[in-house]
Amino acid sequence: MRKSNPFLKNLDPVELGSRYSNENRINYEDMRNSDIVFKDIVPFLELLPVREVDLLELYYKFGKNQKDIAKMFGVTQGAISSRISIAKKRLEFLRDLPKLGDSELDDVLGNHFESIEIDIIKCMIMTTCQSKTAEMINRKFGLRDNKKRMTQVKVRHRFEKCLNILAEMKKTKPEMAKYFNLLDFIKKNLYKLHEVKLPHFDRGRYEVFSMSQ
Repeated sequence: MRKSNPFLKNLDPVELGSRYSNENRINYEDMRNSDIVFKDIVPFLELLPVREVDLLELYYKFGKNQKDIAKMFGVTQGAISSRISIAKKRLEFLRDLPKLGDSELDDVLGNHFESIEIDIIKCMIMTTCQSKTAEMINRKFGLRDNKKRMTQVKVRHRFEKCLNILAEMKKTKPEMAKYFNLLDFIKKNLYKLHEVKLPHFDRGRYEVFSMSQ
């Protein structure tokens, strides 16, 4: 029996939509100046940084303007506007990310790449961050020796190697195009899921505003 891989979460919009969609959720169909549709992003709310969910709920569900939200957190209106914009871009990225399950990646790409490269691909899908991927790989394989430890540069080299191989493969095997498209999409959206944590947005000070706890 194949063990589930901890690096990749299988995102099925239908299944997750039914699991998380309820009347207490934000009505994103009324999102201002956005092409995001509620049904498209419901499955991905749980994948956002918790503070960004707080800000989105304050802005869209409770109708608070950015100036008032900024006062609540003691930051500038520009900081709130920027963080909401980043959250919306994360949602768009998660919505448009090609959906391939971990078992499919194992079965198909496992015939062409080393196991550590498959894990690098999965970590990059999950984090879009090369340095975070290096940390996860080192932790999983217990790599402590400086010569063997993965670094951001090594991750980038391995990931791009896989991307280049798939680029050649899809020329003669069209069925490999979707795997190339997945890696290419990640490469074009590096650090899209990376969160820069700021003290003012840490949980604890304004936990009451979150509806997703």
